[in-house]
Amino acid sequence: MKLDQLRAFIAVVETGSFRSAAEAIHKTQPAISASIRILEEQYGISLFDRDSYRPTLTSAGHAFFLQSKKLLSQAQQLDNLGHDLAQGTTTPLAICLSLMGLDSDCMGRIKAFQLHYPDISLDITTDHLYGVQERLIKNKCDIAIGPRYGLDDRHAFIELNKIQMITVVSPECFNTFNSNGTKIKPQQLYKLPQILVSNTAESATENGHRYILPTGKRWYVNDFQAKKTMLLHGLGWARMPKHTINSELDGGQLIPIEIENFTSQSQLPIFMIRMRHQTQSYQAKLFWEMMKNYSPVEE
Repeated sequence: MKLDQLRAFIAVVETGSFRSAAEAIHKTQPAISASIRILEEQYGISLFDRDSYRPTLTSAGHAFFLQSKKLLSQAQQLDNLGHDLAQGTTTPLAICLSLMGLDSDCMGRIKAFQLHYPDISLDITTDHLYGVQERLIKNKCDIAIGPRYGLDDRHAFIELNKIQMITVVSPECFNTFNSNGTKIKPQQLYKLPQILVSNTAESATENGHRYILPTGKRWYVNDFQAKKTMLLHGLGWARMPKHTINSELDGGQLIPIEIENFTSQSQLPIFMIRMRHQTQSYQAKLFWEMMKNYSPVEE
């Protein structure tokens, strides 16, 4: 019995299929099947009911799964401890934050955690759209915070809060629409670029954006700061997280617009996310629980 064989077995159980397990742990489907077969032959048991359409644990398989989880968790903890002892330091907790969700709620949660656990180091990166979940899948972060892009049964997640998305343009652009208080027709926007933040996921087969006009120009930038700068200079229109442009809205530098047959405004849930099959470190468990139970202190 090898740990890689146990990882393959656990991945099949937790993802629900051999194909999904292969994707989750970056193995080929034949390699996953071979690992399961070796385990079954070694102990003379059947781990899965072969008569079911999807992999279903036998009673022996269920018992084997429970102990496999414990053993793999202990092995992972021992491996983490060995690395920490060798380095003489505690491995930083890797957090990936979506560019869309960097509001006061998210910052308040992280600040509260850092104040409560000042000795835990955080390694924070940012990403966008499916790039956030890709970092989790590739084991480049322990926990992510962002919208529900690309989530499936491989992920464990809970909703933390909601952000407001709003469609805006500069006054310069708005004055060319002659809308007279009515909704803007999509045709009026075809010549004005829709500004979008690029999907950063390497494995993405599409751009990942849900709210785009089917016709018209599109310009892509790397982050929301660049997006806002282009909006302020009248170079296009865009949906923006409202918390990133509150001062510009108050000052009249950006104007909300309503577009026919388009989701001009919406509430976007923000989730805390981790991979189900990954063993969580002590630091990650502390972070997960504190973020989940966080409530802002009223002044």
